[in-house]
Amino acid sequence: IEIFSFMKVKTKLFLSFFVFIFFIWGCAGKKYRDMSISNPQKLISIEDSLSQFGLSKSLKESLVFAHNKLGNQALEDYELEKAKYHFDKALYLSPQDSTLLYKSFLVKGHILYKTGNKNKLWESIQNYYSAASLQKSLGEPYYYIGLAYHKIGDKDFDLIIESYDKALELNLSSDLKETVVKQRSIALDRNRVLKDFWK
Repeated sequence: IEIFSFMKVKTKLFLSFFVFIFFIWGCAGKKYRDMSISNPQKLISIEDSLSQFGLSKSLKESLVFAHNKLGNQALEDYELEKAKYHFDKALYLSPQDSTLLYKSFLVKGHILYKTGNKNKLWESIQNYYSAASLQKSLGEPYYYIGLAYHKIGDKDFDLIIESYDKALELNLSSDLKETVVKQRSIALDRNRVLKDFWK
């Protein structure tokens, strides 16, 4: 009977300890979730020390959210290397996330496009096509494909205009749609001028 009582006490203590740990773990998870929203930079600054103890699913999700948020901000500010860093970190934690892969391909395309090097421009087009294959309803990659074709050489108007047309068939933000329409119009005008010149 004494052994049985001792076992009951031991079991209760173990269960209490487990509930306490679970409660602390849950509170910590919420703390990191809140931090990923309100102060993602702070959460990222302690990522290495958190990783030493192994990352729970909720902590990984919080870090992915924080990196994604900072990546989006960097992309908006056209800080491409910074955006790439955050999207790559997020992808390391969540490698199957198609939205993160899409953004990663876009950013890599932008970095290659920015060089102006002909070979890198072809690589940028490949990255934009990879992005397009992941988000088939979005026209944004096709707009950048058109820009890249134009930068390679502004005489292949069929590919340029075709890319802009494809972008306009798909979903675009109102601002980007306006930009694509303008670029398409400029490309059509240049094409007309070139044809008239060779008549």
